[in-house]
This record gives sequence, structure tokens and C-alpha cells, in this order.
Amino acid sequence: MWNCEWPIDEDWDITLGKPYRIALITDPQIIDEYSYGRHGILQWCSETFPDFYMQKNWKNLQRQLNPDAIFVLGDLMDGGREWDDNKWSKEADRYRQLFTPINLMKTPIYYLAGNHDIGFGNKIVPMAYARFRKLYGKTNYVVSLGNHTIVVVDTVTLSGDNEALKTEATNLIESLSKEEAKPPRILMTHVPLYRPPQTDCGPLRQNNRYIEQGAGYQYQNLVEESLTRFILNGVKPKLIFSGDDHDYCEVQHPVGENDNSESYNVTEVTVNSFSFAMGIPKPGFALLTLYNPTEAIQSKKSTSSTFSYSQCLLPNQLSIYFKYIYLALGTLFFIFIQTLFRFRRMRTIQLPVTRQFRRKQSGILQNSMFWKVFFRQFGWVVVWGVVTFLS
Repeated sequence: MWNCEWPIDEDWDITLGKPYRIALITDPQIIDEYSYGRHGILQWCSETFPDFYMQKNWKNLQRQLNPDAIFVLGDLMDGGREWDDNKWSKEADRYRQLFTPINLMKTPIYYLAGNHDIGFGNKIVPMAYARFRKLYGKTNYVVSLGNHTIVVVDTVTLSGDNEALKTEATNLIESLSKEEAKPPRILMTHVPLYRPPQTDCGPLRQNNRYIEQGAGYQYQNLVEESLTRFILNGVKPKLIFSGDDHDYCEVQHPVGENDNSESYNVTEVTVNSFSFAMGIPKPGFALLTLYNPTEAIQSKKSTSSTFSYSQCLLPNQLSIYFKYIYLALGTLFFIFIQTLFRFRRMRTIQLPVTRQFRRKQSGILQNSMFWKVFFRQFGWVVVWGVVTFLS
């Protein structure tokens, strides 16, 4: 994260106004008993290490980058839709402790609902849907930030047939379609929008090259094609952000092809998961800088680009853990050899205090004093390692 900087378009005249900076994270999916069905120490490790990783990076994001606003693009919990109210409340408290805002008044946080939070399509869980909205607010809304219109569309409910659940999103899109798209609109959706099969995601993707359509229990990889057209032609966005896939993807969508409005291409950016437990080597988040000052509009100095975005990658934590293991084994071996030679030397010089050790070399390993010294030295190394890790 130390290498991450807010993106700036070189054509901007920043003397006309201050850029507005937004951080976007997605799919923290805090691990719970639902995730893997593990028990005991394995379950504890599965929850604790990703939690610590995300909490540390969340704090660093706020302190080092100091965003003006933060968007969480859905899937806050892994089993959010599965739990009863009591268990969900405990997991919500856990999430709140991990992702505590440093200054909520200064840096507002906006939430999207994901399929792990409320279900998907025709399988939306009413209880999960209601409690998510109660705690995090509406799942379809518009907010004005940095002289841009941020449009949040709940594509997980919009993908179903329940008209009562779809009404809010449908009405929002239809109302936007009747208005001029000014200020520029930026669309936020949890589920990525449809694209033709084998559409390349670009060089920043870490795993397979595509996001292909597919569906299963409570998920669908892409919004259906017809619904995608409805959203794009209604919202008329200049930029799109999505989550759900866990890996980075950047594609182009045509807008306005089937109506009388001007047609153009819009970029969709699918953001990396914030957690290292979601199947990608390097988690991450996105940085979005908005620059559309009123002074520039009035003086007609505004450029075609009113935003700039970039990817910020986080450390490959699993690789780091393996390095810790190798280092620990190497340290263990070094301390063992050092202690062994120390006791052999003590026996050789035959100090009075060491006469009890005058045995064969193999006898040293059977002496309790040898192991006491060995584990004391290794213990100090472990203590310093833990302190460094937690700092």
C-alpha cells in the first residue's frame, strides 16, 4: 500500500478546485462457520488471520490515503444470508470491529448488498434483505460526490422476478433515463455486467482471463444481457465499478446502441477482493479520483475526463506465511546447532559445572538443561517475531 497513490489526470488544472477521492473495496466476506465447515483450530485460523490482515489494511488505507469517501461493493460476510438474526447480529458486530471508521463524519462509507449478504435473484432471503437494509441503508440510491452522480443499483434483487423487491431499482433506473446525465454518472453494482463470452479482462487480472456467465446456489457470475442493456441505457454511466468476482477485470460496454441517444463505450472495472482468503494471490482495492469543479465548467475549461482510477494491490499474505514457516524452521535449526555446539564445548573444557554432561555426544540431547536452553532462545525469537508481526 505504500506504493499506492491517488490517480491524477495530467490534463487537470487542479488550481480550479480540489479533487474528490474515493476508495472502493469489495468482498471482504469475513469467514464464519458457514464458509468451509471447519472446526477447532482450523476454523480459528481461517477466521483470525484474514480478519487481522483486513483490519490492518483497512486502518492503513484510511491513515495513509485519507479518502474523502469509501464504497463497499457488497459481500460483507460470507454467510450473511444463512444465519438467524442472533448469529447475524454477532457477525455484524465482528464486521464493525474489523472495519471501524477512523472519522465517519469526515469520510462517509456507502454500502452495496451482495449475494452473500441477502441471496440472489429469485432466492433472495427476505429476513436477510430486511436486516441488511435496516443496518446499512437502502440498496438502491443516488449520491452526489465530487460533482458526479454516483448511482448504486442492487443487481442481486433486480435479477429476480419479485416485482416488490425490484420496484425500487426499476423506478430509479427509469427516472434516470428521463433526465440528462449531468453531472457525469458513475454506476456501482455488486454483480459484473454481461459481456460476450471470452471477453478479455486485461493484463491486471491474476487468474483466468475471463469472467464467464455461470450460475449456482445463490450466485450468478454476470447480470443477464437484457438486464444489462436496461441498466446501461437507463443510467447512461461514464464509468462502472463492480465486485463479486474477487479478481480484477476491465472491459468495455456499448451504451445507447438500441435507442435514439448517442452511443459510446463505457469502462467497467471489477475490483479485487479485499481478503486474501478469496482465491487470488494479491487482494486489493480501487482508487477513484473525481475532478469536475464548477469553476472549470463555467469557464469551459473542463476536459472530457472528469475521473481517473487505479488499482492498489495488497501483499500476498499466503506467500508471506510460507516464508515465515521457512524462516522459523531455519531459525529452529540454527538455534539447535548453536546450542549443541555450546554444550559440546562446555563438556570439552570440562568446567566443574559441566561435569554432569561428560557423556557421549548423543547424551547431550537427553539432558533436560540442553532443551531448556534451546527452547528459551527459540522462545525469545518467537516473541520478537510476534511483536514485529503485530506492530
